[in-house]
Amino acid sequence: MRRIGLCAVGVAAASLLVSAQGPRLTVITGATLIDGTTRPAVVEAVIVIDGSRISRVGPAATLTVPPDATVIDARGKYVIPGLADMHHHLLSGGLGGVVNYRLSLRRMLAVGVTTVFDPSIPLPDFVDVKAAAAEDTAPYARFFSTGPIVSVKGDTQAAQVGAPMPETAADAVAAVRELKAAGVHALKIQRDDLSWAIKSAFPLMKTEVMAALIEEAHRQGLKVFAHAPMLREAKAVLRAGGDGLMHGIIDQPVDQEFLDLMMRNRASYVSTMALYHDVSDVAAWAQRQAVNWDRANLQPPRLYASLASPFAVAQFQALFTNSAFTKDRLPVQRANLKAVFSAGIPVVLGTDTGFLGILIGAATQVELELLVEAGLSPEDALRAATINAARMIGRETEFGTVEAGKAADLVVLDADPRADIRNVARIHRTFKGGVPYDPVDPARPLGPPRP
Repeated sequence: MRRIGLCAVGVAAASLLVSAQGPRLTVITGATLIDGTTRPAVVEAVIVIDGSRISRVGPAATLTVPPDATVIDARGKYVIPGLADMHHHLLSGGLGGVVNYRLSLRRMLAVGVTTVFDPSIPLPDFVDVKAAAAEDTAPYARFFSTGPIVSVKGDTQAAQVGAPMPETAADAVAAVRELKAAGVHALKIQRDDLSWAIKSAFPLMKTEVMAALIEEAHRQGLKVFAHAPMLREAKAVLRAGGDGLMHGIIDQPVDQEFLDLMMRNRASYVSTMALYHDVSDVAAWAQRQAVNWDRANLQPPRLYASLASPFAVAQFQALFTNSAFTKDRLPVQRANLKAVFSAGIPVVLGTDTGFLGILIGAATQVELELLVEAGLSPEDALRAATINAARMIGRETEFGTVEAGKAADLVVLDADPRADIRNVARIHRTFKGGVPYDPVDPARPLGPPRP
């Protein structure tokens, strides 16, 4: 076997993977493994990667390193599963700019995110990105999506992504079947009058249309997640059988009925604390993301500065006219998240990245900080971004933990995230599908070039 330092892993992996001799084995040794389960961390762990999969994991004392493996010495470092952002629109979050979904999906590898769930994207773009990211070793974060949101007439933002807008139960059934035929992974529905963010009312999907849509989706084997950040409307979704909420509840404290409905439906609760901080004070939120943006060398430099300008703030407040309400309810939203977590309901990390002011990459890392500030332990916050995310879309046997048989999606950190969750930003390498990526330049995989 050959033993190399992490700095040389790219050259070694490339030569190994293009070799015609024997299995493609890479072994990471010496790191402390926080595997994403509830098991204690493994000190001096051995992680055996065979191609794009993890074949063996355990303490050094119990595993023999294969003689034909390339060994990566990771002593003093920490390994966690690849992170997931389960509410991510693959947009920069800045003012204007070119939409490049593939580039955005690649950039997430720089910040340790190996899985993205996009809950509203035009159907042609969904098809393109899904195909591009399909292979384990594709140089993109794993991509799951609902395709376009299903909304109501008058929703101009949804219209921009080609959203179905059913008015009858029959329309809803037809919309579900069309999206199923396109290969979506789940559905997302709009159930929000937007009064938490704007002062004018917004129409709601008819209850009978929503019920028909959820029933047909379940018949087609699809989960239905809802944009429903207000307690009353969230309950309506859950009574109809909804499988999860794409935003935390912002307007009032959750009650026992809500918790019981979530438990009955085995529903997921996607946090999106970033969204509420952003709407509350876009300038302050932009500044909070600055440290993570600069550390990850995300481009363009100082994108966050434009969002803190008086012009940008005025423009933002002209759009979101009820931001004072959102700011006033931040403690409620935070307490709701802790109440949901304490009830045993799976909290899942999501940011609403791409919404104006929620910056790609940086927001995901800061969302972990917000989860801890809401009362979760660092380990619980990491599970929200790993195994809980995988379970949300029924992929927990494929990824979400560092275990034998799962995809080799993991992040090597220079410091312990249990001591300080901000250490998730101290990335040495991101491995996705067994290929290591440079955190400074995620467009350049350190493994062999793709044909």
